[in-house]
Amino acid sequence: MFQLELFSAEEFEARRPLPPGDKDGLQKLYNQIAATHGLPPARVEVTMRRATGGMIRYGPPHVIRVSGHMSTEDQRETLLHETAHAICHARWGPEEGHSKRFWEVARQLGVRRRSAPLTEQLKAVRQANARYVYRCIGCLSEWARRKPFRGGRLCAACLRKGHPARLILVRRPARKTVAL
Repeated sequence: MFQLELFSAEEFEARRPLPPGDKDGLQKLYNQIAATHGLPPARVEVTMRRATGGMIRYGPPHVIRVSGHMSTEDQRETLLHETAHAICHARWGPEEGHSKRFWEVARQLGVRRRSAPLTEQLKAVRQANARYVYRCIGCLSEWARRKPFRGGRLCAACLRKGHPARLILVRRPARKTVAL
């Protein structure tokens, strides 16, 4: 009996996940904020299963998962974002979401970004799921989407520069043929 090699040595090294970030540092940061705001304990995990961002599962204990594909600074920012969710959950209940009060708490904690960073892993996932590809006729950048745009669209980057340019469809899924 022998084991089949699914990947060559080079492919295996390329696919091997990066080492997770500073989990202990993130746990200490959460514990400091939790003590200040009277939050329940939480377990902080750095996982390679998330392409970007983080999530919180309310406890007891809360579990905060942060993507290991992000830089250390992005992981810290994500932890602060999820901690803001924990504070809002404790103060106003589970349905607070991304309300004005949430963003107020998040800014007080030092959160600057409103969306998760674009990682190489997320780019790969989006590209694998993309079925429609659009190209800007002005700057030649490409936009991949799972669903098609409805109607014509302008390139946001070109529009901000004051040179509006249209996006043209360059790839779509093959049509399914029906045998008669």
